[in-house]
Amino acid sequence: MAKIRIKNIGKILAWLMRGIGMTLRWEVRDEAGVFDANRRGWIWSFWHNRMFLIPWLHHEWFAHVPGTILTSPSGDGQIIADVCGAFGIEAERGSSSKPEKGMSALIALAAKAREGFEIGITPDGPRGPLHRVQPGIVKLAQLTGVPIIPVHLHYSRAIQFKTWDEFLLPLPFSKVTIVFDKPHLVPRRLTEEEFEGKRQALEEVMRAGTSLENLQRRG
Repeated sequence: MAKIRIKNIGKILAWLMRGIGMTLRWEVRDEAGVFDANRRGWIWSFWHNRMFLIPWLHHEWFAHVPGTILTSPSGDGQIIADVCGAFGIEAERGSSSKPEKGMSALIALAAKAREGFEIGITPDGPRGPLHRVQPGIVKLAQLTGVPIIPVHLHYSRAIQFKTWDEFLLPLPFSKVTIVFDKPHLVPRRLTEEEFEGKRQALEEVMRAGTSLENLQRRG
């Protein structure tokens, strides 16, 4: 019965995404070239609390690019996997915060990335700390040579939940500002210090992107 309940929750959330998504007004800044028709899949990096619209918008805008998202092995991860499945996005079960336990997922994601799949990762998921980039996403970019695209989402009106990630649910008819930031490339050969420098650089960009004022000043 638990599995049936989880699948139903996923379907309900998928319909909620569609319903809200169709009412939204969008402002898009593409600094990465994601709308280039000839591009291959990239690694999308977006904070856990701003992931709500990602499956819907990928299906609406980039359905021609196959997608895979990293989800945790938990029940919540299964719900996310079911939601993504409703939009034609595959799921790999693992954890970006525990790469030593998610090696099989990392290997599977690397194979998908090389095939041209879009990879979606919440680098502070599944349990935080909030806005802390875990090393798994950087390791994936290092193994594959596929660039990381920081994705920043801002809602003019949203409900903020009292969860560890301060999850944001955009309200219908809100304005959404989305920025596809400049690609981050990670060389194959790095010392531990250089690797940590790449992780910190991505974290700084992701944290700066949580402020719409910062993004507007940049633009």
